Amino acid sequence: MQVLLTGATGFVGGHLCRRLVSAGHSVLALVRDPKKGAGLPGAGVERLEGDLSLFSRPDLVLPRCDLVVHVAGVVSAHRADEYDAINFRAVKSLVECLGRQSWRPRRLLFASSLAAAGPTVPGVRKTESDLCEPVDDYGRAKLAAELFLREATFPTTSFRPSVVFGPRDPATLTFFRMALKGWGFRVGGPAQAFSFIDVDDLVDAILRMADDTTSEHRTYFVSSHRDTDSAELWDAFSSVLDRRVRVVVVPRPALYGASVASTALSKVFRFKNQLDRKQYDQLTAPAFICSSKALQLAHDWSPRLGLDESLRKALQGYRADGWL
Repeated sequence: MQVLLTGATGFVGGHLCRRLVSAGHSVLALVRDPKKGAGLPGAGVERLEGDLSLFSRPDLVLPRCDLVVHVAGVVSAHRADEYDAINFRAVKSLVECLGRQSWRPRRLLFASSLAAAGPTVPGVRKTESDLCEPVDDYGRAKLAAELFLREATFPTTSFRPSVVFGPRDPATLTFFRMALKGWGFRVGGPAQAFSFIDVDDLVDAILRMADDTTSEHRTYFVSSHRDTDSAELWDAFSSVLDRRVRVVVVPRPALYGASVASTALSKVFRFKNQLDRKQYDQLTAPAFICSSKALQLAHDWSPRLGLDESLRKALQGYRADGWL
């Protein structure tokens, strides 16, 4: 199978690319950064140099691909409008580009997010039939892309991962570094409940969804069997690292002030803001939990790893890669 893959040099895309190649598939990988592209498998991968704007070129001719997996996106943006530009309008450009080709993919898989559905109340897991109520620009852009894909002339699947843990994830690496120094933090008030998934379980789910040969448009949540919360997470880090982690409880007003300051400084010094309004809105929501039963029933898929197992595997990967 020939697969067009965006985001192949990123966290989830990198794991997926290596799995596809090991299974004997050929990958056409969109590569924005040649230095990161050098880390892709040497055999089985053809590089398509450029960023997502490449798909807006009216003269672009792509080799025939059986499957398109669009994983590329922005999680932390320099400006709020980048979420819409990259997580929605670039998806639109990709679909329009595919429409100009002499071929059509059997299916397009789109990496959306639990943020597209919006927060929940503790103890109530969202399902695909529930109303979507995103609270930030990131989630709204992902949802807009999902709705657009439902009108595509070829079958599409939008999958909504919960929080993803695994090796080579720079986001979780930050938490490991905090925990190794003996401290962590969470927002004041009741601990925020959230769903999670190990990256290998997520890749397994993507490969199962790729086997869908129907003409239907699909949407699925992807999460582990059980949820966790922001207090239990630090307990898990303590267990995995075998050291005590002291958790600092940050009052919401203080977090909001830090968010405003970080946003202002990022505009002056041009760094990627890791604590913008989107992050604040997500951190202060009561819960982000979802059910993956629909995916399990439709594709005979089941997550394998719990929280401690996933974090322990991530730690081993970080150490093997020299990140810790």
